[in-house]
Amino acid sequence: MEAASLSGVLSYTKLCGSSLYYSDDRFSRNLHLQAICRVGVYTLGENDVVESHHSHAMEEKIGVLLLNLGGPETLKDVQPFLYNLFADPDIIQLPGLFKLLQWPLAKLTSVLRAPKSEKGYAAIGGGSPLRKITDEQANALRMALEAKNVNVSVYVGMRYWYPFTEEVIEQIKLDRIKKLVVLPLYPQFSISTTGRD
Repeated sequence: MEAASLSGVLSYTKLCGSSLYYSDDRFSRNLHLQAICRVGVYTLGENDVVESHHSHAMEEKIGVLLLNLGGPETLKDVQPFLYNLFADPDIIQLPGLFKLLQWPLAKLTSVLRAPKSEKGYAAIGGGSPLRKITDEQANALRMALEAKNVNVSVYVGMRYWYPFTEEVIEQIKLDRIKKLVVLPLYPQFSISTTGRD
């Protein structure tokens, strides 16, 4: 797979018309992606579009990975989902040696927060609809691309719940996908941590 190291995700990716644009502040510097569009295959790297390869017949399968945050599917999932959320250093940022407290603090916070969150999820049917919505988006995207004769597999990966992104990356490798388009469906950074949108 050309995107050999996916230690993080792109903060912004948009498939628009016949080209793909992306930008990132931390993770995509060593990420090499190729995207198929109506006029050819574009290789994207650190300097955006660096080369293009025009072809009339694209037989190699393209992978599209939709990234989302995930959410608890049942009320029993709420506390472990919250633990995964609060264990992320991008959510709770601790300085210096206090970083060693990340996981105990995540456990404590998730246990204390779970009862209130469970009530909220119970009020909307007992779980998050995010997985279902993202699966529907993936299916609609796959059908739209196949209607344009694009040989594509669309995957869904979640940051804090199943299917975890790491597991989906392994599946993409097993499927021998060589060209991958990564589409995050959530903002990577908040104004409170970066001072910008």
